[in-house]
Amino acid sequence: KDSGRENFQVWCTNCHGDEGKGDGPLAEALGEDIFPRNLADASILSTRTDADLFKVIKFGGVAAGFSEAMPAQGGGMLTDEEIKNVILYIRDDICKCKAKSK
Repeated sequence: KDSGRENFQVWCTNCHGDEGKGDGPLAEALGEDIFPRNLADASILSTRTDADLFKVIKFGGVAAGFSEAMPAQGGGMLTDEEIKNVILYIRDDICKCKAKSK
């Protein structure tokens, strides 16, 4: 999970912010009416499975029907294992939530 925190800080905080609240330094520059997801909002994150989060992180927002402003982090940026550790970090330390079963 430590690598999840480190990779979150490197790859995610510019948009999502240090605490995952969607208030990173680039959040305002994404375009009109496009804002990074508040990852600290358990009411939203608990409705997303780990597979949903994995898809968005690895393949980007467009792959999951979201904005192209969320870039793909797979393909050489983060390995699948690193993405899984980022998800663990988001679940355990940021939203403090688990996915609700559907």
